[in-house]
Formats: sequence, structure tokens, C-alpha cells
Amino acid sequence: MESRSNSASDRSLANVGLGALGKRDRSANRSAICQPNPSTSATGMEFNSPGVTWAQGHLKGKITRRIYCLNSTVRTGSTLAEKLQFKRLPIAPEPKDLLAAAFGRASKSASALRVVGGPLEGARRRERERIVVASRIIRDKLSKVVKDTPSLPDLPPFYRELVDALVDIDRMRKSLGAINGVIKVIDKLEREHLRRLGSAESPAEASKIRKQAYGRISSIIKRASPHLEFLREAARKLADLPSVYVDMPTIVIAGYPNVGKTTLLRQLTGSEPEIASYPFTTKGLQLGYFDRGHRRYQVIDTPGLLDRPLAKRNPIERQAIAALNHLADAIIFLFDPTQTCGFEFESQLRLYHEIRKLFPKIPVLPAANKSDLIDEAKRQRVLGSCPDVLFISASSGEGVGALLEKALKTLGSSES
Repeated sequence: MESRSNSASDRSLANVGLGALGKRDRSANRSAICQPNPSTSATGMEFNSPGVTWAQGHLKGKITRRIYCLNSTVRTGSTLAEKLQFKRLPIAPEPKDLLAAAFGRASKSASALRVVGGPLEGARRRERERIVVASRIIRDKLSKVVKDTPSLPDLPPFYRELVDALVDIDRMRKSLGAINGVIKVIDKLEREHLRRLGSAESPAEASKIRKQAYGRISSIIKRASPHLEFLREAARKLADLPSVYVDMPTIVIAGYPNVGKTTLLRQLTGSEPEIASYPFTTKGLQLGYFDRGHRRYQVIDTPGLLDRPLAKRNPIERQAIAALNHLADAIIFLFDPTQTCGFEFESQLRLYHEIRKLFPKIPVLPAANKSDLIDEAKRQRVLGSCPDVLFISASSGEGVGALLEKALKTLGSSES
């Protein structure tokens, strides 16, 4: 497959309208997905198996974090394509809920403790149990947030662009670093107060030391509240990222609403499309698949994205569109010359040329739908504006086979 360049213009995807997009190299991405990390524990590191969660990447070189789950694998040609389900992130706890849960569990654990010895020894052991249990619960919950937050450099480019569009990556890194620091402080406070507890001379002093530990822990957690809130919101935003095959040959269908894109997807794949959530449009992505020989292909309709001029987009929507640059190997642009879709042909033509400029290294194949409703005058008008257009009827299937063969030929040349 043709490599995709890492041009500077690709990196600033919020400014999509300022320049065209080039393709990026998928081979490096495939290597990152399929190859185990030698520095990571072998536990849970089985690859190319459905439902396997794998981990890679570090926070400040110390903390390994899970990235996403392999939902399924499909052989496409001589390689395996992974359908990635972006892992649902754990919701960072509210400070008051975290403290209440930790202190409540600690109290129950201390009450259930069987103590042998005098009142002072019993008090020391019970207060020690409270400090140990409360500290452990808080560390465990915070550690889960840090470990299960994705490592951005290891994500496939398609997902990396989407994450970048949804959240402030720099702030996410700072918040994760802050929470990692809180974990270390909690560990230090636990050891400090356990040491003091060992020299307590009365049950009252033991209780006082435990209360001091609780107070300092509470203060630390409350100061981390802005970071926890940011990570909580980030998890909500990232939870609905779509599940797609990032390395499967992919055809994206573009065009104004109501031109027949979903009907064409059904004709190409022979089935009803799957709906994959996409946080930038309320309609989500529509996905379908078909096989040709020993290879499987992915077809995607993008309602709400490649269906109106870029000038009407906000920066986040532009970046969501730009992310498709890492997914599409060919784009079918569907016209409706009858204009029954509600949009003039001239407007459709402008969008077609805009998409060609936006994705200059991705072949864009024009197709005129509803050919059974087009008279000769309209046909000549379309050909005059777009000489290489194919006339099809997505509802009857007329011309769809020729369009598919043209798309496959294009994909074959782009992968050679």
C-alpha cells in the first residue's frame, strides 16, 4: 500500500481549510499494533486474538498504560487487519466519593479485625488497618485512571487525530502526571503515619495520628480535584470513538445528504450497514464490508461530515474530517443530477472539487446517481462538468458493478 507522508500540514489538522492533506504511513501503525513490546510484561500480551487487551506506552517512563482492545481480526490479503474498539476509559472518581468509599471500607475492615493484646496494642492495630486500607483503595482507584488512559503516541493515526480533536492532549498529560504524583504522596503519607503510629503511647494518641493521616490525605485529594474533573470529562468525550478496521482497504462515500449514499453502501456490500458512533456527528458512521477473492474491503458512509462545504465547519469538525485521511484509500463522490436531494448540481460540483483538494493523494471517483431519472440533456451537462463520471442507479443496481470494479482497480494500483 502507498505510504502516507507525515507532512507538517497534516499535523495542524485544526487548520484543514488552509491546505490539502497527504496520506500517512500505515505500515508503522500496523507494526505498532501487531508487534509485542519487549519491555512490557508478557501478561495479557497475546496478539491477533479477538477481545485481547494489550498495553504499551509509559507516563514519564514509569507507568504502563492500556490503549484499546482488539475487537476482532480479519485477514485482508497477506496481512491481518485489526478492528479497534477504543477502550472505554475508567471515570475518574469525585474526590468526596473517593474519600467516603476509602474511609468507609477502612472503618469496616478495622471493625472486623480480631485483636489480641491490651487496649494500646488493639488501638494501634485498628488505626493501622484504617490507614493501610484507606490508602490502598485511593491508590488503586487513581492508578487505574492513569494506567487505563491511552498512550497517544501508540494510537493509530486515525484515532490519534480524533483524540486530539476532542481533548486538550497537553492538559491530559499534565493531569495524568499530577494524579501520578498524588499516588506517590499518598504512599509517602501512609508510611510516615504508620511509623508514628508504632510509637503511640495511648489509644487516644493512636486515634489522633490516624485522623491526621486522614486529614492530609483528604487535603491532597481535594487539591487534585481539577485534574480529576478534566480526566472525567475526557473519558466521557472519548468513550464514543468508532470501531473501525484501520488497516483494511477502505472506500469512503461522500456527497450531499439524500443523494443515495446509504443505498449505494447497501448495493456495494449486500447488507445493511453497521452504525458506529462518531462524536462529531449525531448520525455516526455507517460501515459495511465485502469480499473479493481473498481480500476484504471496508465501505464507510460519513453522514454529517463529507456532505457540506468546509467553510461551514468549526475547527473540531474539520479535524474530524481530516482524520479520515488516515482511513480512506478511495473516495466515491455521489452526485444527484436530478437535484431531488434538495441541493443544486453546481453546489454538489463545488463540494466535489473541494474534497479533491482536501484529499489530493486519495483517488476520488465521481458517480452520478439516479441515472434512470436523468434525461440526455442532464447527462450531457454532467459529463461537461465531470468527464470521468460514471452513471449509476443505486436503487436498481445499474452501473454499480462498473463503479465497484473501477474502485477496486484504483485500490489495487494505490496498494502496489
